Amino acid sequence: MKELTQNLPPKKIKLTDASALIATVAVAIPSLYDYISNALEYRWVALGLYFSIFFLLALREEILQKSRIPVDIYLAIQTALVLSLLILPPHHEFIVILFFVLSALASTWQPGKKGYLWIALFTLITVIFFFLQLGLESALYNIPIYAGGYIFFGAFSASAAKADVARKESEMLLEDLTAAHLKLQTYAAQAEELAVAEERNRLAREMHDTLGHRLTVAIVQLEGAERLVDEDPKRARIMLATVREQIRAAFSELRQALATLREPLHADIPIAHALKSLGQSFANATDLEVKMAFAHNIPELPNEYRVAIYRAVQEALTNAQRHAQAECVHISLLLNNNEETIDLRVKDNGKGFPKKANKLGFGLRGIQERAAQLNGTMRLEENPDGGAQICLCLPLPK
Repeated sequence: MKELTQNLPPKKIKLTDASALIATVAVAIPSLYDYISNALEYRWVALGLYFSIFFLLALREEILQKSRIPVDIYLAIQTALVLSLLILPPHHEFIVILFFVLSALASTWQPGKKGYLWIALFTLITVIFFFLQLGLESALYNIPIYAGGYIFFGAFSASAAKADVARKESEMLLEDLTAAHLKLQTYAAQAEELAVAEERNRLAREMHDTLGHRLTVAIVQLEGAERLVDEDPKRARIMLATVREQIRAAFSELRQALATLREPLHADIPIAHALKSLGQSFANATDLEVKMAFAHNIPELPNEYRVAIYRAVQEALTNAQRHAQAECVHISLLLNNNEETIDLRVKDNGKGFPKKANKLGFGLRGIQERAAQLNGTMRLEENPDGGAQICLCLPLPK
């Protein structure tokens, strides 16, 4: 974010600019009318001084920023011009109104002590002017009025300038946050695409390692049986039996893969019903016994919670059947900690963890990442009764 300099005024303070120009014109009109109507000696000098003040106010941004004139020099020139008008006969008293304008500008451009030092200077010039023109009593009478006015206009303008700077900083911060949000959306979309690609690669490997292998064996057996059908019918029948067993196994694995791919994303049903359907489908497609226990008071969960829980059960069932060589899996989904968290536990009675298993596979990493996104945790533990268990704990959304 770009820093806002304190030495230069904000680029656009329209109210201050307009007020300064209007006040200058309001002072100049009666003063110049008196000079010109009465053909006073210094009328052209007064006209030049008023024009210079107006010119410097109208082009103050270009003067201060492009020519790089210091603010103090600019204020000094304007003060000298106003003081010159006060000195010119017939010494119009209302010219001190221009110090209200300069007080506002000084506090806006020089916030803090410097601005109030300029206000003190304007007050001193005003007091000396009234003392020389109207005497001590008039000077003392007018000190509180003009000093208070200068301070009020200065403080008001300084507050307006600070508010404008804060607004601009807020707008810049909003722009930065919007840009960051767009980047995060882009990164999230890329991460989702990457996850989909990885999942496709995983499925491709699974199909290659299971269906591809069995179908390859079946093709080889069929080719052998075709060659031996006339010469050795008995051996050909044995090969055909092997083909039949390979195709049955491949079909069973295909049903298992289809069962694990089903998810509740497009069916607006409670998570407990979705898990029951998943467990039953998986049990029907394999020899694995699936037992389930769900709390009766599970609330309606957002889609990202349902996906995280569903995917965790999918992965646990697949690992139990494929790697753990389990015969039974127990799935439980309960509310704990005064119904503040929902806990999923999937236990199997398989062979447990390999001794050298020190890294999570792709599926388990996916469960862990989904849990972290929902401020939850995932643990992979040994089952006290033998085998392994996956524990997923998610805080319920408020």
